[in-house]
Amino acid sequence: MPILSHREVEVHVEFYALWAEDADEEERGESPEPGMALLESREGRLIFRSGGHTHCAAFTVEVWDEAPPQDGRDWEASAETEWFCRSGRVSLWSYGGPSEPVVDLGAAGKLWRTRAYVTGQEQVRELAQQEVPVKVERFLVQFWPA
Repeated sequence: MPILSHREVEVHVEFYALWAEDADEEERGESPEPGMALLESREGRLIFRSGGHTHCAAFTVEVWDEAPPQDGRDWEASAETEWFCRSGRVSLWSYGGPSEPVVDLGAAGKLWRTRAYVTGQEQVRELAQQEVPVKVERFLVQFWPA
């Protein structure tokens, strides 16, 4: 079960919200609601709960050819869902707009299983009240064909 790609991206987060959507999507869905689970798939989006109001999160994306093993590091939370991506390219968004660069999943028109892990949410919640923390909150998001 080899990993096909590994990419690290810095994502700007505003109002505790972070989501992924098809990079070729022309119509934007409604904004995510606060107080949700760590990871939800709805309205063509993958929505992630963030711990901080305004900050820059470290976001690692891995694409696998089949289900990867569970990551054994000490994470605060994890969750799984399924998500359909028409173009096979993903943009990461917050209220201020998309983060660059686009993440390529390597195949268009697929249903993907998605697993997210996060750490640093408690710490970024406190720090973001005083400053704009960078890479305190860290996500690992893994995709593989459903």
